[in-house]
Amino acid sequence: MIERPTIRLSLCLTAAILLIAAPAFTQTRQLERDKAASRSENRTALIIGNGNYKNVSPLGNPVNDANDMANALEGLGFEVIRGTDTDRIQMMKLIRKFGEELARRKGVGLFFYAGHGIEVKGENYLIPVDADITREVETEYFAIEMNMVLKNMEDAANGFNIVLLDACRNNPFSRGWNRSGDTGGLANVNAPTGTFIAYAAAPGAVASDGVGGRNGIFTGALLKQIERPNLQLEDVFKLTREEVMSATGNKQVPWTSSSLTGDFFFNVELRAETPAEQAAVDADLPVAPKSKAEQEREAWGLVKDSGDPGDLRLFLQEFPNGASSRAATIRLEELIWQRVKASGDARQVKEYLEEFPTGANSGAARIRLRQLEAALAVTPAEKSVEKTVPVPVPVSAPAERVKKNAVGMELVYVPPGDFVMGSNTGRADEKPVRTVSFKEGFWMGRYEVTQGQWQAVMGNNPSKFKDCGAECPVEMVSWDDIQQFIEKLNAARDGFEYSLPTEAQWEYAARAGTTSTFANGDSLGSADANVDGRYPHGSAPKGPWVRETVKIGSFKPNAWGLYDMHGNVAEWVQDIYSSSYEGLPTDGSANVSIGYAKYRVDRGGSWMTFARAARSSERGRNLPATRSVTTGFRIAATLKQ
Repeated sequence: MIERPTIRLSLCLTAAILLIAAPAFTQTRQLERDKAASRSENRTALIIGNGNYKNVSPLGNPVNDANDMANALEGLGFEVIRGTDTDRIQMMKLIRKFGEELARRKGVGLFFYAGHGIEVKGENYLIPVDADITREVETEYFAIEMNMVLKNMEDAANGFNIVLLDACRNNPFSRGWNRSGDTGGLANVNAPTGTFIAYAAAPGAVASDGVGGRNGIFTGALLKQIERPNLQLEDVFKLTREEVMSATGNKQVPWTSSSLTGDFFFNVELRAETPAEQAAVDADLPVAPKSKAEQEREAWGLVKDSGDPGDLRLFLQEFPNGASSRAATIRLEELIWQRVKASGDARQVKEYLEEFPTGANSGAARIRLRQLEAALAVTPAEKSVEKTVPVPVPVSAPAERVKKNAVGMELVYVPPGDFVMGSNTGRADEKPVRTVSFKEGFWMGRYEVTQGQWQAVMGNNPSKFKDCGAECPVEMVSWDDIQQFIEKLNAARDGFEYSLPTEAQWEYAARAGTTSTFANGDSLGSADANVDGRYPHGSAPKGPWVRETVKIGSFKPNAWGLYDMHGNVAEWVQDIYSSSYEGLPTDGSANVSIGYAKYRVDRGGSWMTFARAARSSERGRNLPATRSVTTGFRIAATLKQ
């Protein structure tokens, strides 16, 4: 008889593993924590809640647990990445993003998971909603090994990490595995040096998911305690334990194991001994932030009756998983359909169907599209509103109009002229279209700035895709980082004055005199640019997804000799983000006063985006301190007089 390996359910995977120190420090020192540090350090959290399982019994509380924990942590100063009802690929992408953000921001990292979890052969696994594990040997192929999260946190070398796992539920696959002798729960694990471990129940015991309430019993109790001011970590879990025991009649007893020294505080309120000292403390404290739920309620009140799709799109960008996000999506879809139906424009109907393929009006849209296409007597390009405005004649940049600077950047002269900026058939923030006039020409980088060029100027290479080579675009650079790069370029005094392009300069240069969707036509696929070829635009065929950057100049240039204006890396520009073009400059200068000052614009799409997101008129936005594997830049310049 073959002995089957013991499979212990993760009935009590709920654990908080704190202070997973970077490898060089784990065995050599403890991290001393105090209130001042807890108040000032960066905090980054990844929150995942899986409840709507497709192949096993669903769970009622995990999505609520995740959203409530995310809202609480945002109120406590954490920058939160969240996902609910995630499949395996989505979970892996979220974990990767979390690791990258943690490596960039340092400080405290926190991971929270609520959902099914199991233990197989000594390894803990988190269960995505699409998992279908019929045999124990399949677990590693359909589930997420907990070590993936821990390795990402360790690789970030941020020094202080928190992991909260609320997976104290029955193994959903156990019947099919024909197990015997499994009593459930986790064995006790002694806390390694510099860690704090808290279990939702004692070793080997089962924790309750809660019946009839919004949250699981352990998470519900923990949520109350982490928001209480000036509670040390040990006190948070002591009070959580007491509440859980009281709620379950002592049937469930949260358990801890610790080897920490010093203090950690989720919520800090500094108190001074005298009124004068307290006044100084209060003056230094930031204004207490509104919770995410409060922010969403206020924002929804502003947009729920709006007739502007741009308001609803911005709401969904800010609160993609909020309580009102579904209502916002339904209203947005209805507004877009009413405008599209009235337009009589087949292209607009197609774009509606791309965005809402299963929308409430998608059936009517497909019928309307067939009617419009059958009635077309001329091409959509000939009917384009943009065609009514004069545009410059496309010209190729002759050799004498190309210059190279000391670090090898080729600069192409962009001639003066007028162009129509934006799109009548695009998103709300691409409207209203307007004519922008450049009275003088300017110079634009023929290619995106490369890793080699960044290395030559800055003395380092921050890129994720270093294996791509020195002639691949630099990424993992923030808008703020680029300002330092430009400052050093200008210090060389080589006859040019460098800057990021303005948003108008970028689109003018990208279009190169065209009014089509892209610089080289109305279609784009992986044969034309480094984008996700599985989702081409227009009549372009489907193609591969490279999943990383490629060497600059790998694709056909536009009419003015500029390469990679679509795809490869999204490109930072100078402007702040505004949700429409209303009131923005028409002389080609940067918008620095209207809109959302905390965001900067990026353009052109990237290797990760669908082709549609690489359109000439498409706009992206991000915080200026953000570093991403999808984002780089190119340089604009003027000749000094």
